[in-house]
Amino acid sequence: MDNVQRDEIREISVEEPVLPLDELYFRKAVIWCYVLFNETGPFFRFSAKLLRSNPPASERFGAIKRLVNCARTVHAHNLSLDRKNDQAKRRVYEVWLHENGGAPTDWERCCRCLIGEVAETLSLIYAAYRQRTELNNDRMELWKAYEVEKQRHWEAHEFDLFVQRAADDLGIKGFKCTEFRKSGDRVGKWQTLVSFFDTRRSAEEAIMRAVHVELIGIFGNLS
Repeated sequence: MDNVQRDEIREISVEEPVLPLDELYFRKAVIWCYVLFNETGPFFRFSAKLLRSNPPASERFGAIKRLVNCARTVHAHNLSLDRKNDQAKRRVYEVWLHENGGAPTDWERCCRCLIGEVAETLSLIYAAYRQRTELNNDRMELWKAYEVEKQRHWEAHEFDLFVQRAADDLGIKGFKCTEFRKSGDRVGKWQTLVSFFDTRRSAEEAIMRAVHVELIGIFGNLS
């Protein structure tokens, strides 16, 4: 794991949960874990691929990530009764709550189960990297594949962070970053742009600048 330096996983800026282990703690833990898995760079996406060689570990990672994503959606979005996907996410979350917290909900048990599952998943990821890096040839191939992943493969939602930062910098309040990203084939254009750069950091700086320029072109610069 020596190749995974401190800045490979972006610092999490959202508020950490604090004791007691109540409903508020659980909700904050859900948001924190969502950011960890989805908004800290390519490390966890690559890790998910690495775990595919160990189906039980892969399924466990997929399950906890899905739970976190569903719980975050239920907590943070206005779900529609007419959308099957919305209701499926709600069911996943409610079934997990009932199985782990009972009725009425024991939030302390839910907190311990959530954090325990996340901690176990991180241990599985660590073990997978340890196993794959025991031999020099395997280690070199692994890090080469990881560098390619960082440079070339950006999922659509990864651009939302840069849109949000640009909107915040320009003082644009209440901006729906995801809806903006989905419109106008922006993702395709941005993915083409990042492919021109040799490093992830350079690509991120370029995207930040490009999004800034685009938002200024639409809304102007009030500063």
